[in-house]
Amino acid sequence: MAKQAKISRGSWCFTFGMERPLSLEQVVKLLSIFGYDGIELAGFHDHATLDKYPSRESRKQLKDFIASHNLEIVGYAPGPYGDFGRLPWATGSDDVYKEYLKFFEASLQFCVDMGITAMRVDPGDFGPLPREADYNAVWDRVVSTFRKQAEQAAGVGVQLLWEPETGQIFVKPSEIVKLVDDVGHANFRIMYDMGHFQAIVALGHNQVQPVETLQGGQVEMVRKLKGKIGHMHVCDNDNNTFANAFGKHLGLGKGVLNVEEILRTVAETGYDGWWSVDAIPMGPETITDTYNDIFTLREILGRVLQ
Repeated sequence: MAKQAKISRGSWCFTFGMERPLSLEQVVKLLSIFGYDGIELAGFHDHATLDKYPSRESRKQLKDFIASHNLEIVGYAPGPYGDFGRLPWATGSDDVYKEYLKFFEASLQFCVDMGITAMRVDPGDFGPLPREADYNAVWDRVVSTFRKQAEQAAGVGVQLLWEPETGQIFVKPSEIVKLVDDVGHANFRIMYDMGHFQAIVALGHNQVQPVETLQGGQVEMVRKLKGKIGHMHVCDNDNNTFANAFGKHLGLGKGVLNVEEILRTVAETGYDGWWSVDAIPMGPETITDTYNDIFTLREILGRVLQ
């Protein structure tokens, strides 16, 4: 079973914190050389953006280029909220909301044109949610939007993946479980990122009071999300955040997480999808982690998936 496990890496990992960010073309070549099976595409930082690849022909050329390097395209991550905050659709005006829906549809069409079967979505604004905000109204907008989008994406064969991180709204453990349940659509699942979830379950980072953590840590969180995880981002964390924005994403073995125990629990829930190395040290160590972590992860999965 371990031999069937496929390992990918997001192209965004090579843009954050780099003095000279790698181009998408450079990332493709690097992942191919290092033996990765797949790549997730960033729709920002001059990678797979809608502006850079506006036509079906330009997208076909990108798709063919990636395939020529023996990589599968695992997923697509549009710029959060319309390129890092331009469209706070959960709390913004009707005009902002309508513009976001157009952005979503354009991103979804990109996936269709590229043959990508999964796309990341965000819950509408950076957190924490202000105390004066109408919690129920914002919650209902997010839930109803995700439900409609999940149905829309299902019609074209694209799964929607919400990646909870502590820079967002609705990031308490109970809120995450409830939001997925309230959306209630099989085509809407969690992108489980171990760096982000450590900030959620252990640190209670960026939450509106009272803070909610889990005594059982990520193992308990994974069990709460049984049947709801659609994609895995694997990294380590040292119980710290980066710039007070989100949980650190360290190379495997560089933090305090029992990575093997967490991944074993994920496998026990029935998850059988991709495993994506998502170490983002915000600097040149990214290259070293990219090389080392694929071997480490293969060893761990060899034991976990027996």
